[in-house]
Amino acid sequence: MADKLVYNFVSQEELYEMNTKFLSHSTHTDIITFDYTHDQSLRAEFFISQWAVERSAEEESQSVENECLRVLIHGALHCIGYNDSSSEEEMIMRNLEDRFIELFHVKHKAHV
Repeated sequence: MADKLVYNFVSQEELYEMNTKFLSHSTHTDIITFDYTHDQSLRAEFFISQWAVERSAEEESQSVENECLRVLIHGALHCIGYNDSSSEEEMIMRNLEDRFIELFHVKHKAHV
């Protein structure tokens, strides 16, 4: 089975309903991850609220682009075994997110 990651951008209301239905959380969230990873095959489906991403970007004084990258990376990190249940785990994930975000902002040299 090949690796496959599917990202779905949905409305604020739709993600809220999913968060209530599947996770029993009565709060807004920026991403919900359905991890179907099996053996060595990375497979998952992500549902993302652009509204929540924009709100988080403002709260964290980040660009919407960086915050969107953070959310995309965050979901994938969950699929490869990282959690954010404790403050220590959250810090590890945040550091990894920051490292991956930097990869998206590599400056290319003119001669390359």
